[in-house]
Amino acid sequence: MRKLLVALLAIFVVLSFAKTKLVFWSFMVDDKLWQDIYAEFQKEYPDIEVEFTQLSWANGFDKIVTSIAANSAPDLVELGNTWVAQFANDGAIYALTDDEEKQFKDYVGFNTTEYKGKHYGYIWLVGTRAMYYNVDLFIKAGLDPSNPPKTWSEVLVAAKKIDALGDDIYGFGLPAGEHYSPWQQWFLPAVWGNGGKVVCGKNYDKSCFDSESVLEAAKFYQQLSNYAMMTKQADIEKAFGEGKVGMYVGGQWLIGTFNTTYPDLNYWLALIPKPDEGGYHASFAGGEVLAVTKQTKNYEAAKKLAYFLLRSDIAMKITKYYSGVVYPSDPKAMDDPWFEENPIHMIFFKQAEYAAPTPPTPAWPKIEGYICEFVEKIIIDKQDPEALVKEYDKKIQQALDEVANK
Repeated sequence: MRKLLVALLAIFVVLSFAKTKLVFWSFMVDDKLWQDIYAEFQKEYPDIEVEFTQLSWANGFDKIVTSIAANSAPDLVELGNTWVAQFANDGAIYALTDDEEKQFKDYVGFNTTEYKGKHYGYIWLVGTRAMYYNVDLFIKAGLDPSNPPKTWSEVLVAAKKIDALGDDIYGFGLPAGEHYSPWQQWFLPAVWGNGGKVVCGKNYDKSCFDSESVLEAAKFYQQLSNYAMMTKQADIEKAFGEGKVGMYVGGQWLIGTFNTTYPDLNYWLALIPKPDEGGYHASFAGGEVLAVTKQTKNYEAAKKLAYFLLRSDIAMKITKYYSGVVYPSDPKAMDDPWFEENPIHMIFFKQAEYAAPTPPTPAWPKIEGYICEFVEKIIIDKQDPEALVKEYDKKIQQALDEVANK
């Protein structure tokens, strides 16, 4: 009997001190940063142990999909906001409760997590794009750097003048030859700013790509390509840093890159130009979302980790670590002294007022691939925009129908 009591006591002691174990996968946090964040988390939640893995943008999406299919998904995972609809549609992640919807409704980018009337996952880190321009090239081209282009026609005039400065100088930089940047950096925001949409309908099940708004944006983009460097995003950014590109739409992460790698570069930022008649300075609303997967066995503990990471003081660690690559979604982060010390980042907060999310459809990963093809055909191959708009309208509708018929 005494041995039995000792054994039971030992089991009780083990159970009393057993930790809840979570698995967390993230793109934005690396191992070094995680150690700093995790040390603080353990002080507040010593009963929760977290196994951390950093994902690569090259194959992270596929790894997440594969883990869900194999019933080995992490408890908490970071998703790009354009993926939320797909994982929500597949029933792979939890929706927010009604109380959480109220709690997080004022967070920047909250609208990017919506799917069929519910919000899935917690918007965590946000970013958008603005227009970078080379002050020295503006002056050489006879342009006023204190009054950068505000409309499409003004961009075309400025790009043409800068492009004429030399054979190795380009008026603008238009990404091509890769998956995301051709549509994110400006083309799709140009469509939005012109009042256009890619997907419409109450359930986001109809393609509206074949429209005058999309066609006008395509024709403008094709005109701009006559004065542009067209290659991969990294190559354009290098050329801009070397003073060979006059204007480029890019994210806030470039501030740190240019200031460090090209300290002599004389540049500034402006809102993304809008159409000449009406419209607005639209930009892409990028964001990182923390999602609790349906496969977790520790739902409440996973939410505790998510809430901890959402806090403005914790999220600001990521902002500071990467010198402003992303910003916290928590609006209280604006009070952090870092923003007063780095005023150039404030233009992105002004631009964020005009940032829009992609349509909340699980067909989006396929649709964005079609839009990339479309952009490259109009700017590189110089194909007829009118014919292409009709062709890709059919392809987008087919992608939507495939999802609807699952």
